[in-house]
Amino acid sequence: MEKTSLQPGQLVDETINKGVAKANLSTLSLAVLGFMAGVFIALAGVATIRVMAGIPAELGSLANYIGAIVFPFGLICLLLAGGELVTGNMMVVSMALYAKKITGKQWVRNIAIVTFFNLLGSLFVAYFFGYLSGTLTEGIFLEQAISTSLGRSSATWGQGFLSGIACNILVTTAVYLHFASRDFIGKIVGIFLPIMGFVLGGYQHVVANMFYIPMGIFLGGDTWANFFKNMTSVWLGNLVGGGIILAGAYFLAYKVGPKK
Repeated sequence: MEKTSLQPGQLVDETINKGVAKANLSTLSLAVLGFMAGVFIALAGVATIRVMAGIPAELGSLANYIGAIVFPFGLICLLLAGGELVTGNMMVVSMALYAKKITGKQWVRNIAIVTFFNLLGSLFVAYFFGYLSGTLTEGIFLEQAISTSLGRSSATWGQGFLSGIACNILVTTAVYLHFASRDFIGKIVGIFLPIMGFVLGGYQHVVANMFYIPMGIFLGGDTWANFFKNMTSVWLGNLVGGGIILAGAYFLAYKVGPKK
């Protein structure tokens, strides 16, 4: 009988193999799957803004709890249907690099292509499905979209960096647990809980921000200067959280440690 989940040591090997496979994907595959990942995360952002906007202010933090329940569907969709998300790849492809199964050039190629097409997918949803469709351009939805954008872009560079680290420890844990489970429901639960945690913590995710901040800009409530400042700080923070802390910790524990 097949086991329903991998053990921690096996999970490191599984992640390394996944990283090798991702590093060897064609440019076309990375472009399409990167674009779709941006689309799924941005659509989750649209849904989260709309549901949070509908919660009366007197109910206080209930809006945050509802938003944290709704947002994870974006990562669930892209991981189960197929998608290349840069924050997840920061952990997965880095693990393959640490194992010397891929080269530094392959790592850079994967991360660069996926980042770019995540951005295109997010901008596509923000402009066509958030702005031109009118979904987020009126009333409480407009106010919530601008408030969400400013809540992220107003952070200092250091705050964005540290928030990005915490965020991607949790996001890459979700990806890691997704690899661990062998059944559909187990994968959903493994993804859902860490993503809910990062949303409740208010931490910053670079691909989510690729949607939230441009959405605020299209609505006239934010600026491209704020966007580029946020992108550099949060992208680097996400890299440290997923690519160095989480990937590095488990690689050291299960691949380097047993050899000592």
